[in-house]
Amino acid sequence: MKILAVDDDENIRDLLEASMAAETKHVLTTASSGPSALKIVSEESTPFDCFLLDIQMPVMNGITLCEKLRRTKGHARVPIIMLTAMSQKKYIDRAFKAGATDYVTKPFDFLELFSRISNAERLSKEQVLSKEGRSEVATLKRDLERSFAHSLSEPVEIGGVEGVVGYVTFENYIMQLSRTKLMRSHVFAVKIVNVEKVHRSLSHIAFHQLLTDIATTLSVTMSQSENLITYRGNGVFLCTTNAKSDHSQHSFEMMLNGQMAETVAARFNNERVNLSVGEAVSLMSLTRAGALFSLQTAATSAENRATDRKEVLQKMQRLVRTRKRSGLQNDMERRAYEVLLRDAMKDEPKKGLFGLSGVGLRLR
Repeated sequence: MKILAVDDDENIRDLLEASMAAETKHVLTTASSGPSALKIVSEESTPFDCFLLDIQMPVMNGITLCEKLRRTKGHARVPIIMLTAMSQKKYIDRAFKAGATDYVTKPFDFLELFSRISNAERLSKEQVLSKEGRSEVATLKRDLERSFAHSLSEPVEIGGVEGVVGYVTFENYIMQLSRTKLMRSHVFAVKIVNVEKVHRSLSHIAFHQLLTDIATTLSVTMSQSENLITYRGNGVFLCTTNAKSDHSQHSFEMMLNGQMAETVAARFNNERVNLSVGEAVSLMSLTRAGALFSLQTAATSAENRATDRKEVLQKMQRLVRTRKRSGLQNDMERRAYEVLLRDAMKDEPKKGLFGLSGVGLRLR
């Protein structure tokens, strides 16, 4: 694998070169600063397969360099591993938002470093295979369709939306959080109701556009600096938040559906898309593995909520059909369904932790 390591400390560069040469077959190039790294990248005929970036450097720090590399042709999805001292972990949040995929702390545990590089190598190979597969498509239309083709369960990457990262990056972010930060962090999920039907009715491109629209709405609504969003697959988005909110789970759900309604109507004709919001789940855990388990708990909450909403929507459709008829029996049936609907909707979920922004979004 072709790797570029950028660090202003000559000892670190020498250490990386020696360890790579002794333990791996990777081809390592080093640079002492961000500007020199960008110059090396611009002069290379083929893109690098992986970057190792020190966060704290003079002239241009590693986070800024990460952002610039992501905008450089051929490096939009290349794995980027940040190198940081333990005291610098507060910068990791910013690094992930800038496009980093993983991080390693100094002084290096070389077993951990090589493990992270191996993960990056697998990711790089998958991206190469994906690119080669797309290049075989005969026409531009087929190429475009194939590039967006994916199973419903696949955790599709959504690019170009602030605060939205790939699922692997999202898990890496959760794993690096300090125990103190885990204690005050929460995660909640947003689920597309009846997603199987929506996925079947839309083209691959249209479904990807729908995911992008939902991610954009979440990003704008949750514009605090430390929030991260990812798409997990099966119509489920996961969102981290530290901010307390007066909004309930139900009012946040209503707001999202209200904001999405106009977009869906404009882009997808008569397609009906409803979103369900699960309860916020604390990431507080004695282990980081326990924090990852919280992601599943949050997803399950949204899944259950989506099932409830689907049943309510079906009852509402049945009620509309019933109201079109007349007679005592139909009146009794109509009243029975009205009672069912009231029972289904009267218990508003408990208030969760949803970081919201914008004027006029305080629903009660």
